[in-house]
Amino acid sequence: MSEVRQDGESPTVRPGRDVVRARVLAAAAEEFADRGFQGARLAEIARRAGFTKGAVYSNFESKQDLFVELFEQRWLDLMGRVAGEIAGLDLSDALGKGGAAIASALVADPEWSLLVLEFGVQAVRDPQIRQAYQRERRLLRGKLIELIADRAREWDVDIDVHTTALSLTALISGLVLEHAVDPEEVDEQAIGAAVTALFAGAVARAG
Repeated sequence: MSEVRQDGESPTVRPGRDVVRARVLAAAAEEFADRGFQGARLAEIARRAGFTKGAVYSNFESKQDLFVELFEQRWLDLMGRVAGEIAGLDLSDALGKGGAAIASALVADPEWSLLVLEFGVQAVRDPQIRQAYQRERRLLRGKLIELIADRAREWDVDIDVHTTALSLTALISGLVLEHAVDPEEVDEQAIGAAVTALFAGAVARAG
């Protein structure tokens, strides 16, 4: 959509809703990375995106809604990356490749992973944040269950997909913290080995 200018100059083109949302999300990612979830400000996110604060509120109800959408995007991207890495592989090769792909993603962007932990801590203390966090975690855990179940059927392995998905998300949270505190000991190789061991154990228990 464009506005007709009275001075004869070219009309001003208003960005579409998808463009606005994308720019706000990109600005939010920068603001969260610089200031953390608690310190981030919607006014600063709007400034970074080049919009008014009202433009942010017209697309996202709150700071936690912004964070949750970013969280969903990145988690789905990770699942898609892992699915791509293990596509067409047999079970033994897929275990190692999947673990390595997850480890690579966590080590490549440790600040974001720590932001997710910060958000989780805030969720414990704030009922509104908890509701948003809980809803999103359950949704993404459900998608992870579907992914694991699809691969299990492909490999004809009867694993406990619900427990495996829950264990993986919990393990990732713990590994993120351990890597942040001791990156030399808990490096990419160690993270990949831990994730691979989790899946190998689930397969072994399935018999």
